[in-house]
Amino acid sequence: MRNRQQLLAKLRKFTHGYRDRAAIISGGPGLGKSWTLEQIGQQLNGQPHRLIRSSKHETSWPLSGLLSFLCAVPLKLSPKVTELFPNAVDAQVDCYQIAMALHQELVEKVEPEMVFLIDDLDLMDAASQRIIGFLASRMQGNRVSFITTISTDRVPEPFEAFRRYSLDRMDPTTLKQVAKDHCIVDLQDSVAEVLAQFAHGNPGTIVEHVKSLTDAQLENHWPLAIPYRPRQESSATMSDLHAQFTPAQINALRYIAIGPLISYASALKLPEVTSFDLRELVTAGIVSLHEDMLSLPDLLMRSRLFWSADCPNRIQLHKHVAEISETPALKLFHESHLDDSMAPSGELIIAAIELLKRGRIHAAIEFDEWALVRLEEENPVPELLAYILQLLRSGQLGIAQRYTQYTLTLEMTSSEKLKLMTLELELMALKGTFIPTSRIYSAVDEHQCEHHALCGNLLSMSALALCLNGQLEDAGADLRRAKELFTKADSDGTPRFLQARMVHDSYTQNFDPILSESQVISRAKPGEVDEITYLTVASALSELGQHEQARATLARLLSGAHGVPLYKSLGLLYDAQLAIKAHDVPRGLKAVERWNSSANAGLMRPLPRIINAWYWLMKNRADKAMPILDSLRPYAHDEIPSIYASRVTELAGLHALMSGRFDEAATHFQHTQLTYRKIVNTQYVETCVNLIEALASANHPEQAANEFRATQSLMASVKSRQAKLLLRRAQAIALPGEVALSRFQSLLETWQPGDSLLELARIHHCYGVRLDFMGRQSQAVKQFIAAKTIYRNIGALGWADSVVKLLSKVDDAPTSEPELELLTHEENQLVSMVRQGLTNKGIADELFISVSAVEARLTRLFRKTGTRNRQQLSAHFALRIA
Repeated sequence: MRNRQQLLAKLRKFTHGYRDRAAIISGGPGLGKSWTLEQIGQQLNGQPHRLIRSSKHETSWPLSGLLSFLCAVPLKLSPKVTELFPNAVDAQVDCYQIAMALHQELVEKVEPEMVFLIDDLDLMDAASQRIIGFLASRMQGNRVSFITTISTDRVPEPFEAFRRYSLDRMDPTTLKQVAKDHCIVDLQDSVAEVLAQFAHGNPGTIVEHVKSLTDAQLENHWPLAIPYRPRQESSATMSDLHAQFTPAQINALRYIAIGPLISYASALKLPEVTSFDLRELVTAGIVSLHEDMLSLPDLLMRSRLFWSADCPNRIQLHKHVAEISETPALKLFHESHLDDSMAPSGELIIAAIELLKRGRIHAAIEFDEWALVRLEEENPVPELLAYILQLLRSGQLGIAQRYTQYTLTLEMTSSEKLKLMTLELELMALKGTFIPTSRIYSAVDEHQCEHHALCGNLLSMSALALCLNGQLEDAGADLRRAKELFTKADSDGTPRFLQARMVHDSYTQNFDPILSESQVISRAKPGEVDEITYLTVASALSELGQHEQARATLARLLSGAHGVPLYKSLGLLYDAQLAIKAHDVPRGLKAVERWNSSANAGLMRPLPRIINAWYWLMKNRADKAMPILDSLRPYAHDEIPSIYASRVTELAGLHALMSGRFDEAATHFQHTQLTYRKIVNTQYVETCVNLIEALASANHPEQAANEFRATQSLMASVKSRQAKLLLRRAQAIALPGEVALSRFQSLLETWQPGDSLLELARIHHCYGVRLDFMGRQSQAVKQFIAAKTIYRNIGALGWADSVVKLLSKVDDAPTSEPELELLTHEENQLVSMVRQGLTNKGIADELFISVSAVEARLTRLFRKTGTRNRQQLSAHFALRIA
C-alpha cells in the first residue's frame, strides 16, 4: 500500500505541472491498476478528468480505441475530422492526418488542466495507440495530462518516452486490510488471512474473492469457496492464452487448473501433452514447478480456466486426473469431486495435513475447504484438531484461528472440547495475547475428574500467563494443582507444564531445576526433546546469566527445526531477545535483522516490536524507535503482560537517558520498577541501576544514594555475574567523592573479556561523568573517548552519540579522536606488532617476555579498546590511523 500511496502522490504532481504530464502505470493482472486510476480521479478534487476503459475486443476494429477516447471527452467533431475515419474494417488508416486534425480541434475545445485516465491502453488497436500517443505528447504544453495503464512489461512504441511506474505486489498485512475494506459483511481476521494467502500479493484477486465470499456468506455457506467464481468475464484471458500457446498447452492448463497441484509425471500422461509443452509453460511463468509438482500461481487465471468449463466437463477432467494421479492425496481429492464419490471428508483433511507437512499451505487449505463443503452427516473433529495443530506448527496462526472458530460449531465430546480449548490457548500464547485464566479455571473445575492430563495442561498455560504478568504466587498455586493432576494421570507433564515451571523458577531465583534440566537436554539426542523445551531452557539460562550456554541450547533448536517453520521463527525471535538480555549488541543487531528478514507469522506480540525499538535506539535512529514505543506505551499496563510492559518503559527511559533528559528518564525507570511486581531478575537490576544513574546525572545525588540503599538487598539477591557488575556500577554512581572514583577504577580492573562490552562502555561513560562533575576534565575526556570507542565498535551508536554530546561540552576535549594517545608506549608498540601480523611468540621474542605475559597484555588491551580479538584490534586502529 505504501508503494501505491507514493505513486498517487507522484502522479498527483503530474496533473499540475507544465512538463512531463504523461505517465504509464504497468503491472500484471490483479495488481490494482484500475483501482489506482480510480483513486487518482477521486483525488483531483473537481479538476476536469475523464476515465476511459479499453476492451480486448477493440483490437479487431480500426480506431475503436480512439472512438472510445473521443466518446469520453465528449466533443462534437467537425466534418473535416470525421471524413478522415475509415469506412470499412480493412480500409487504410492515415494516422498522421487524423492525429493532426484532432490535435487542432482538441487544443481549442478541451478544458485546461484536463486529465485523461486511460485504463488498459495496450488493449487498444495499434492505430489508436499511435494517434493517442501523438496527442498525449503534443497536448502537454496545453496543460493536458495523460495517465494510462498497461498489463505487460512491453510499453507500446508511441508511449516509450513517457514516465513509467510499476506496481509491486502487496504484503499480506495490507491485503488483509484490502479484503476488510471491500467486504460488506463482517469479515473475520482469520478468514482475511486465508484470502491473503491465496491472493499472492494481488489486490485485484482478493477483491474478486471477497465479492464471491460475500455471496457465499449471505447464502449461509460457512466454508470458503475455493476456487472462487470470477466476476470479470474470462474471454480476454482465454484469448491471451490461445494466442500465446498451442492447443496441447491450453489443454494442459485446463487440467492443471482443476486442482491446486498436479505431479509432473501425471501431467506428462495428459492427452497430447509433451515435456516440451510443460517446459514452455514453466518458462513463460504461467505454470509454477516446485520439486515434482505443477501449479497455477495466478489465481485469477486458474479460476477463469476452472469455471470456463461446465459442470459435466469439470467432472470429466477430475475423473481423468484421478485415473492418472500417482500421489494418493491428489488422487483422493479428484475422486471426491465425482458424483458417485464416497470419499470421507475426514480422509481429505488427513491428506491436507500431509500437504501442510510438505509446506503446501495453499493446497492444504483448498483440500480442507473442499472437505468442509462436502460435510453432511460427518463430524471429523479429531481430523480438524490435528489439522489445526499442524497449521500451528507451520506458523499459520491466523488460518489456524479460522478453523478453531469453525470447529466450535460442530458437536464434540468433552475431551475434544478441552483439546480445542488447548489449541485456542496455544494460539493466544504464540500471538502474545492475554490468556483468559477465569475460563481455564471454569473448564478445569468441570472436567478435572475425568481428564487429568488435559486439565493439567490448561493449568500450565494459566500459570505461564500469570508468570508473564508478575503474579508469581497465583502461578505457583496453578503449577501445584497441575502437578497433582499429572500425577493422577501417571504423567510427568507436558512441555507447556515444564515451560511454566521453569519460567516460575527463573523469576523466583530457584535455579537448581533449571541447571538440572539444561544438563538433561545437553545429553539428549535429536528428536528426543520438544522444541518448546529448548526455547524454555535457553531463556531460563539467560536469566541465570549463562548466556553462552543459552545460545548453544538455542543453536540446537535452530539446527534441528528445519521442518517446523514455527519453531524456526520462534528460535530467531528468542535469539534476538537473548542477545539483547546478554548486552551482546553486535549479535543482537544481527539477530534482529535476521528476524525481520524471516517469514515470521506475527508471533509473540509485542516482542518483535520491542526488539525493533531496541535495534533503532542502538542505531541512533530515534525517529524509527520512538513511534514504536509510543504505539505500545498507552497499552503497557492494560493490554500486554507486565514483563513486556516493563521493557517498553525501560526503552523509553534509555532513550531519554541517551538524550540527556535525565528527569524524564528517571520517571520512566520508576514506572518500570512498578511493572516488575515481585519479579527480581537481572533486568530488574538493570532498571534500578539506570534509575540511579538518571538521578545522579540530573544532579540529585541524595535521591540516587537513597535509591541504591532501598534496592541494594534486592539487587544483591540476583546471583549472575552480569547483575553483580551492574550492582557495583550502581554503588560507584551512588557513592560520593574519591571513594566513587576508586570503585570505578576497581570495576575496570575486574572486568573480564567474557563480560559484556556494553557494560564496559557504560562503566567508562559513568566514570567520565563523575570525573567531569568533579572538575577533572582531562581525565573525563579519556574515559569518554574510551566509552565512545567501545560503543562504536559494538554498534551502539545511540550511546556513542550521547558521549559525543558530553565531549562537546568539555572545554579541553580534543577535536580529533586520539585513541592511540590513550595507550601507553608499550601498548602502542603491541598494537603495531599485532598489525604487522606477529604471533604471540613472535611478540614475546621481540619484547623479551614470556608468551603468557603477551597474552595478559593483549587481554588488557582488548578490554581498554573494546575489542575482542587480534583481528578487531588491528582493524580498529587501521581505520583510525587511516
